[in-house]
Amino acid sequence: MGKIVHIVLWKLKGPIANHEVAKEAISALYKVPGAEVMKLGPPLLDGRAKGFNWGLYSIFSSKEALQKYAVSEAHINVVENNVKPNVEDLIAYDFELEE
Repeated sequence: MGKIVHIVLWKLKGPIANHEVAKEAISALYKVPGAEVMKLGPPLLDGRAKGFNWGLYSIFSSKEALQKYAVSEAHINVVENNVKPNVEDLIAYDFELEE
């Protein structure tokens, strides 16, 4: 089994002026252990992003590693306290990289 790519796209709440606070809060995900790679950032082409204005790209060693991350106390804490209060919508997408 290959590595797993985990992508999350968010529509941040409120006016653009508040988005920096939201981005800073969401960046607490960097402190959650489990991902081999994790990057956060805005879309390069806004017109194609359908309103999603902040995203996460991460790589996990296995499906089991992603599942362990998803249910970890650290991840749940960041999602509940940092992510959910700052987003109005999200989409998550996971797929396996071929070896």
